[in-house]
Order: sequence, then structure tokens, then C-alpha cells
Amino acid sequence: MKIIASDFDGTVNYQGKISDKDKDAIKRFRKAGNKFGIVTGRDVELSSWIKQENGFEFDFIISCTGAVIRNGEGDILYSKKGEIGPFLYEMVDKALKLGANFFAVNNIMSKCYVDTLGKIPADFSMLKEFTHSNVGFPTNEGAKEFLEYVRKNHSDKISAYQNGWHVDMPPACTSKVTGIYEYAKMVDNPEIYTVGDNVNDIDMIREFNGFAVSNALDEVKAVAKHQCDRIADMIDYLLGREDK
Repeated sequence: MKIIASDFDGTVNYQGKISDKDKDAIKRFRKAGNKFGIVTGRDVELSSWIKQENGFEFDFIISCTGAVIRNGEGDILYSKKGEIGPFLYEMVDKALKLGANFFAVNNIMSKCYVDTLGKIPADFSMLKEFTHSNVGFPTNEGAKEFLEYVRKNHSDKISAYQNGWHVDMPPACTSKVTGIYEYAKMVDNPEIYTVGDNVNDIDMIREFNGFAVSNALDEVKAVAKHQCDRIADMIDYLLGREDK
């Protein structure tokens, strides 16, 4: 069985939409007995949004940069949580000093935002665990500086991955790669393929028969085994157009 684990933004969701051509190709891929899913830095709300707003079916979604896995019906198959401690408050303070637009913390069922004035909502202090944190900056440079700070000071508690002007932060030792491995345990003899466009996709592209879409950054293309224009082209290649 073949599995495609696709990044979402900039990959299957290209220029703000999922094309009909890609939707049709995904249907063909799944009809042939394979599985298609999303692996993303977005939070768990994405699974319902994809179906409601974009109207296509998938088999799994690995969200929160590998910390949460759901099936196509939205049921949680796996989750990894980290404990919230003083380090997170220090990170919020650092992010705001660097000009962050927002700082969000998720624990699967809820999300807390810290606004740009540094006001921490009351329910933030009530959280004991987190599955994912996300911070956004006005520029990629701000995100890079914050990424370096987190990796230097808090890598034993939280992982950090830059995605443009965002920094996605699951619990320590969690990534898109670890999420894909967790999902692979649930499938018999999977043949795994990945596809993406940005730097936070590099590790999974390097690890699993990776593709880079045509709009991918040069550093992503450099590690990919294959390049494709869009998802439909990747699927045609993997199926050998045998179902045409």
C-alpha cells in the first residue's frame, strides 16, 4: 500500500485552494487502495475545515507538527502532550519583545491566544499540558531569531520549526517525521511518500521518498528525490497512470 503524506499550505492547498484536478487525482489514488493524508503545522481544527470548505476526502491528518493524528472522520488516533511550565511564559515574553503578532497554545480541545499587548488570558494559566504552540511575526527574520532562541534555550521541552514568518512548536522530540512514523505503525507494510514546499518539510522529504512541488523553495528541491508541478502529477507518477 502506498501512502502520501502531503504538506497542506503551499502544497495541496495552493494559492488558497485545492484544485479539482488534485481532488480527482486523490480520489483515484485512494480508489486504487492507497491512503492520502495531510501533515501540517496547523492545529486540529484543520480537519473539519478541509472537508467543509474544500470538499475532498482524506484518510488521515497529522496536525500540530506531528503531535496529533486523526483519521478521516476526525477521531483522534494519537496525541503527544508536553507539560506547560515557566519556560512557556518566558517564550511568550521573548516573542512579544521581538514583535510577534500572536502566540497561541493548543491542548487538542482548546486554544489560547496571547495578544500583542502581552495580555495573557485567564484560561492560559489553567492549561497544564500542550500539544502545540504557534507564534507569528511580521517578517521571516523575526521568526528565525525566535527559532534560534527556542532551540538554544528550551529544546529539552519543546521543538521548533520555522515556516516562513511562523514558528511551529510541538512537544520536544516531535516533528512531521515522528508523526508519519506513528501513523505508519497503524498500516500494514506502508510504502511512504511525502511532498512539500517549505523548510519545515525538508526533514520528512529527506526521510520518506520525498517530492517537492514546483513552487517549493530551492533548499527543499535540493533534498527531494523527485519534483512535480502539483499533487495530481505526483499521483500520476506513483500510479504509473495505470488507472487511466
